[in-house]
Amino acid sequence: MSATRRVAAAAVLAVGCSSAGPDTARWVYSQPEPVGDGWATVSLADAGLDEARLTLMMELLRQNPGHLVHGIVIAVDGALAFEEYFPGRDHPTFGEVPVQFTRDRMHCLSSVTKSVTATLLGIAIDRGFISSVDARVFDFFPEYADLDVGRRSGITLRHLVTMSAGLQWDESIYPIGDSRSDLTRWFSFEGDPLRFVLDRPMVADPGTAFNYNGGLTNVLGEVIRRASGLRLDEFSDRYLFAPLGITDYLWYMVRPDFVYASGDISLRPRDAAKLGQLYLQDGLWNGERLLSSEWIRAAAALSFATSEWMGHTGYGYGWWRESPAYGADAFAAAGWGDQAIVVMPEHGMVAVFTGGSYWKNALMSSHEMMLGYVLPRTPRGQSRNAGAGLRPVPPSGSRGGRRNRARRPG
Repeated sequence: MSATRRVAAAAVLAVGCSSAGPDTARWVYSQPEPVGDGWATVSLADAGLDEARLTLMMELLRQNPGHLVHGIVIAVDGALAFEEYFPGRDHPTFGEVPVQFTRDRMHCLSSVTKSVTATLLGIAIDRGFISSVDARVFDFFPEYADLDVGRRSGITLRHLVTMSAGLQWDESIYPIGDSRSDLTRWFSFEGDPLRFVLDRPMVADPGTAFNYNGGLTNVLGEVIRRASGLRLDEFSDRYLFAPLGITDYLWYMVRPDFVYASGDISLRPRDAAKLGQLYLQDGLWNGERLLSSEWIRAAAALSFATSEWMGHTGYGYGWWRESPAYGADAFAAAGWGDQAIVVMPEHGMVAVFTGGSYWKNALMSSHEMMLGYVLPRTPRGQSRNAGAGLRPVPPSGSRGGRRNRARRPG
């Protein structure tokens, strides 16, 4: 996307999202509706969430219609306790058209897709399609024998899923659409998209350094296809989405037969919460094991520390490790525009956020909403009065601008 088009898109987004005036009617909480989609529902009081704080958050959003928040879903102890949606604009991939987001409308989740693909890798290993996370990448691509030399030959699936392959790649410095971005160049490349990734110069030994690289996730998608005989979308339907009762989803296709494994999957927010709940439940769903405990521990563990931003402190197997402010062992999937699935074992909670902060910052980021208005929820077994003196975090306005400036975070 050109710089001119980016500026124009930002201007349209600002005008479109700010044209309506503030909502003068006071927001009143209502318990999420049970609709037969596998979710039970519960009140905020029974979930141990603070209705006064959430009311304040909702009033701030409703009085600022250009807030760029699209949806918020919170589940506690396996039941939905909070669900709200707002008008906005669709993801840039789908034209940024005005949309009234609802419970039934799918939302593009940007790089949350990486966490979905990592989950599918875990399932492929659990089911024996792939021997282990330490399988060599080039064993799946004999046609690239010319690349299977030197340090490059030691790249394994572990290095792909933890983004530590040692290959040169930059999709963080330059804006989306800039020809200097490797992601932009990958999208416009007319040759072999996998060779494009695997033929990048080696700049570090595999497994020694984290470097955000969506190309690696797309190689993983092809590994799963070659190992299982199913294209990634077909594999996801059979082994993940159908068992979770997810019937509405959309994978973005880079080419007619090439699934975009690192970005732009679309799910309904309630269904995105099911993925987080699966991890919270240690891989079990309705008594069936869909994902091993070992994989979940590795996904949530810290493989590589990073500088903290938006609450993320490091990276595991396709998931971000979260700040201790979220409770012990919290982790998240995250994507451009402030898409997030946050899993908080200490609180028995999963929170899903969808948003449209693609070109400018939202009134409140998901991180700010979590710290100021959703958390702290007292860990189970402790008094509900603990932390009662904490005050909500006000909207930042311009804080954290780098998260929207250059990349699809997550």
